Amino acid sequence: MKITGWRTLNTVHRWQRPIGDVNGTLDSGVTDVPVLILETDQGVSGIGLGGHAEFARLFPALDGQDPRSVTALYDRMLAWVFKSGHAGSVFGAIGAVDMALWDLKAKLAGEPLWRLLCARHPFVTGYASGLDYPLSLDALVVLHARFAERGFCAFKLKGGWDVEQDIERLRAVREVYLRNTASPAIMIDVNESLNAKQAVRYVRRLEETLDISWIEEPVRRWDAAGHALVRQQTRCAIATGENLTGLEQFPPLLREQGVDVLQAWM
Repeated sequence: MKITGWRTLNTVHRWQRPIGDVNGTLDSGVTDVPVLILETDQGVSGIGLGGHAEFARLFPALDGQDPRSVTALYDRMLAWVFKSGHAGSVFGAIGAVDMALWDLKAKLAGEPLWRLLCARHPFVTGYASGLDYPLSLDALVVLHARFAERGFCAFKLKGGWDVEQDIERLRAVREVYLRNTASPAIMIDVNESLNAKQAVRYVRRLEETLDISWIEEPVRRWDAAGHALVRQQTRCAIATGENLTGLEQFPPLLREQGVDVLQAWM
């Protein structure tokens, strides 16, 4: 069993509404979806999603290798580009390949990936979220009414600059989910838009009227001490990590005790 080649596709996702967060919005609501297809000599292909513009640099590390050796191939890719492999587009390509390799491994094993990874059940509890920062209050409520109809009991909104506006939006959306539960879980994502002192004031104001489950990315992704300060001085949990690139970037958050919900992402 060998890796023999690859193909790349680019499709789009049409959100049919404006999307974005505090750092920027996209009125067209159309986003690219890059797809990597990793091919083998047995006609089985693995699918990976995400930017992989630098994949041509990585393929020599994979060519002719057994795709079932997922962990070893991850290390081999890092070694292949060891001076530029832990950040940016190179690391993004490694993530897309890693996804394709796990897809291949599950297909070759003849079972779903969740079972291959020793999970007990294919479903986990989820929350509703939708890059909803540019929506008006009315449009926001309509969107989350659709989510509530599907049975969600938890939600996350985008916010960050205007705490009073965020309180209004959170309270309005909370009312939507009361049809499903007496205590909807509430989360807010400010996408690294605050410094630590601002984040503490922001969360404390939210907590005067709302029970916040977590605030996501309250400060810049690499600010472990800042995350720790916010965690120490507020009641809600701290979620972060989705924008880190490389395993070595996570330990500082753990050492500083700056995170409750560690979001690992491809």
